[in-house]
Parts: sequence; C-alpha cells; structure tokens
Amino acid sequence: MALEYLASVATIIVIDIVLSGDNAVVIAMAAHKLPVAQRQRAILWGGGIAIVMRIVFTMVMAFLLMIPGVRLVGGLVLVWIACKLLMGEGEHTISADDADRSALAAIRMIFVADFVMSLDNMLAVAGASHGDWQRLMLGLLVSIAIIMFCSAYIARLMNRFKWIVYLGAAILAWTAGQMMLGDRELAGYVARHYGVCLNRHWDEDYMLSHEHLKSFRGSDDLPEALRDVVRYEKEKLTYIGQMNEADRDALLAQVDSPADKTAIEELYDETHLRPTPDWVPDFLRERAAGWFQRKWPAADYNRIGAAHYHYVAWIFYGLVIAFCLGVPYLLRKRSHEPAKPPAGG
Repeated sequence: MALEYLASVATIIVIDIVLSGDNAVVIAMAAHKLPVAQRQRAILWGGGIAIVMRIVFTMVMAFLLMIPGVRLVGGLVLVWIACKLLMGEGEHTISADDADRSALAAIRMIFVADFVMSLDNMLAVAGASHGDWQRLMLGLLVSIAIIMFCSAYIARLMNRFKWIVYLGAAILAWTAGQMMLGDRELAGYVARHYGVCLNRHWDEDYMLSHEHLKSFRGSDDLPEALRDVVRYEKEKLTYIGQMNEADRDALLAQVDSPADKTAIEELYDETHLRPTPDWVPDFLRERAAGWFQRKWPAADYNRIGAAHYHYVAWIFYGLVIAFCLGVPYLLRKRSHEPAKPPAGG
C-alpha cells in the first residue's frame, strides 16, 4: 500500500514537471530583470500563491474546464502576458528604488500566467490523485518547488543570454495558440458549421476514445449501429462519440478477461452521455447540455469525414508566435524614435 501511495505521488510530480516546463520559463521571464533579493521574493510569493490556487482549482477542474470559452480566454491572456514581458526587454535592469514595485508586478504576472497555463495539466494531476487531496497536495508541493528552483536558474541565464528571453516568449505564445485553438466551444463551432477539423487534439480530446484490449473478438457480432462507431486494430479499440449503456453491454459481451472488461467500463465512464445537473436553470438547460459532455456525438465526427486539415494549427501557432515577438519589437522601436521637429521650425 505504501509503495502504491508513493508511486501515485511520484506520478503526480512527474506529470506536473513535464507539463509545467513552460511555467518555469514564464516565471523566469517575469522576474529575471529584478535584483537578486527581489527576484527570489517574486518567485517565492508568485509561485506560492499559484500553488494554493492550483490545489484549489485542481479539485474543481472538471467544472472549470466546462465553462464555455475558458481556454480561448486563457490563450488571449497568455498572448497579452507574452507581449507585456517582451515590452520591457529594451529597458535597463530595474533599479533598487523601483525594485519593490516591480517585484509586486512580477508576482501578479507570475500568478496569472502560472494559473492560466496550468488549466490542462491540473486536470491530468487531478486524475492521477484519484480524489486523494493529501496525495494531490504532496505531489504539487514537491513539483512546484522543483519548478521554482528551475525558474531561478533560468532567470540567471536570461540575464546572460538575451535570446533565451525571446525563446521563452515563443514558448508562451505557442502555449497560447494551443489553448485558443483547443477551446471546446471554438472547435465545436468550426466542426459543426464547416465540417472540418483543424487540430489533431480535436480528434483525441472531443471525438475519439481509445483502450487496449487483448481478448476482443472483433466487431462482426456487434449491432450494426455500433459497428459504425467502433474500430479495432492491433489490439486497440477506438470508440467514436458518446457511448450508451447498450453499447457498453454489447462491447462487454465481446471480451473475456477481467482486465478488458475493466477497460471497457473505463471507456464508458469517459464517453457516456451525462445528464444536465438539476441546478442548471430551465432556460439554460438546452444550451448547457453539451458543456457537461467529455465527447461530442459521433455525428460530428462523421460530418467532418476526411476533412482533417491539421496543418492549419501549425500555421496558426506560427502566426501567434510572430505576433507576440513582433508587436513588442515594433512598439519599442516606435517609442525610441526621436520626435520629429515641428514643421516650419
């Protein structure tokens, strides 16, 4: 039991570190121009506040990510932060007189950026904790401590090598682009109204679900309607859309091993149609029904057909990076241009 507990904590730590590499970069970007004492204070306080908020929001992450447009708005916030951080790169290092005020600004920036960038990996960490808040807190505390240590080191490197600052801004912009294009409401609107898929994450996050099954006997004995939403290849079963209880029972009848039956139950838990909670007002129930589903209906995937233009996502990410790097440069250049003498002077 102790070994299983430690393994779960280790999983949370690894997930958080792997998915939070860009968080360390943005923390470093926000604090690297401060004097050493204020830099350490900004990283400690900004990261500390983010830890508390991350723990709280991880526990309600399924609800938070359900809010329409939350990823889109989060991506726009990250674009603003990337531009804001680069706007100060042409200035000299912050003086001691301005350090306290700048440290407070850095703390605010660190908190906002760390929270926004952590929306997706908080969901992964919440799943790894299996609802155990003690494991969740222990794993997050250790991983965030490691991230903040890395942030301090990266901040020192940024003062020596300025190109790292622009690399960090590009990483931040990349994350912003992924959040905006991965927004559920935006993705659903494009898929249903235009019949195209512009991002491979739309397939994996909203339409397809996978489980590895070794004893699955194939789809020949399945109901015909179910064959249209089930694919089985190389011991991997792919289910399209939302599963109902009849589909689950039909799939369970096609496997023998307990492990495969458990896998199908987990697949059902991930894909089944969820009822709209009673607390949703009547006038909003029809509109809100889709907010509580993890997967779209199979009809949405069939509507797209072969129109999977995933290269559009890469073009969009490139445009966001170009915007975040180019706009601050142009604004700084414009602000440093000498004023033109008045005409006739």
